Amino acid sequence: MVLSVRAATVRTRVCSSVVRTRATWRERDSVHEAVSSSAALVYQWHVGSPPNGGAESLMDMSGPEPWWIAARGEPPRDLVSFRRGFPAMQRGAYLNTASSGIVSRVAADRAQRVIEAICLGEFSKEESTPTLRSARQRFASLIGAEAGQIGVVKNVSDGLNAVATAVPPRGERDNVVVCADLEHPNNIYLWQKMRRHGVDVREVTARAGVIPADELIAAIDQDTRIVTASSVTFTPGFRLDLERVGRAARANGAFFLVDAVQSCGVLSHDLAAENIDALVTSTTKYLLGTAGLGFVAVAPDWINRLEPVYVSRYGVERGSGHESEIEGGDFIFSHNATRFEVGNYNWPAIAAIDSAVEALLSVGPERIERHAVALADALRNGFVALGLPVNAPAEPALRSPMVTLGTLGAGDAYASADGMLNRLADALREAGVRFSIRRGLVRFGLHGFNDETDVAHVLDVARRAIG
Repeated sequence: MVLSVRAATVRTRVCSSVVRTRATWRERDSVHEAVSSSAALVYQWHVGSPPNGGAESLMDMSGPEPWWIAARGEPPRDLVSFRRGFPAMQRGAYLNTASSGIVSRVAADRAQRVIEAICLGEFSKEESTPTLRSARQRFASLIGAEAGQIGVVKNVSDGLNAVATAVPPRGERDNVVVCADLEHPNNIYLWQKMRRHGVDVREVTARAGVIPADELIAAIDQDTRIVTASSVTFTPGFRLDLERVGRAARANGAFFLVDAVQSCGVLSHDLAAENIDALVTSTTKYLLGTAGLGFVAVAPDWINRLEPVYVSRYGVERGSGHESEIEGGDFIFSHNATRFEVGNYNWPAIAAIDSAVEALLSVGPERIERHAVALADALRNGFVALGLPVNAPAEPALRSPMVTLGTLGAGDAYASADGMLNRLADALREAGVRFSIRRGLVRFGLHGFNDETDVAHVLDVARRAIG
């Protein structure tokens, strides 16, 4: 059965008396069509078909799928159709993914269906589990890992804390190595707390806005418990040579923990090739999902060596019993990264991210990376030509899809200390451009849904704003 979702001006309340009655799946899909009809695009929903690409092994349910899962859209195959799937791109130039990503209409509809099912009292965790398995497998594929290496967490902060407190101490001079100058506060507070408990926190100083790989490596020794860094700094937005730092950490037996929220979904990752022991991210930025969900990916040789502080029914070996049952007088942590999973799952967010990552994989991570980095280079070069204070790393390999203007620390999250940049920011807002300001830097984050027209629009606004 195929239904077309077409633009309309009337929105329908899903919990009205009309849909409270017992309906057939066909009728429910008609209700969903009405709810989703505010979309400006046309999609084909395939009822009962597995995700494109064949994920039958993940959808091992007998009989037809529940109606809140069954609708599937064909994923985009290229950057043009990828862009077309985001209604936000019809409203202006969105270059704020470094702060918060946008959700495609298909992903939003997937989440909405779950909420409808909850609203109608028909949602079932058991019947939704295949979507969780699919999302886990797809994210694993995105970063070159296996599904058993992936744990579901609430966000980056949750994942960092869960992993950091699970790594066992080392030696008499137990220490952690971090470049606090450029880390997000959520990758600083937990180390400050460890310092209260006697852990030596070795803070490496940033150099020209870059996390210096040489100095991170020099600070590592045989007593280093954890080396931690961002794959891309949240500002000014430069990359780190993860493979090199990870190799040095492993040579000393240290654990390499990476905050990848500014890269996952827009830059390619390979957990093993980059020597990463644990990668943590949220779905709310470049993965193009919603808030309240994240992933942790752990190297296979570390999983059973990590003992999480929190424990719950989803984090232990339960055998074939129901989650509400307990067997024996003790427990064993799961032999995979689900040992980090605590409490119930954010099912609407899981439905959304399953669709979002399917689209990323369909378009191709390498294609998205090349496109986003090229757009960022074009924007950066355009700003340079206008005489604006552009931040750029000395090594081209450290560039990312993020572009920043100004002097780091000269201002805050609301304004720059540079009056000209504040005038530019005002002009951009008035022109409908979405961006952010962090630590005084005007910040732009590009993704696969951006194109040359967005860059041209921003540069045109900038040209007029600075006279």
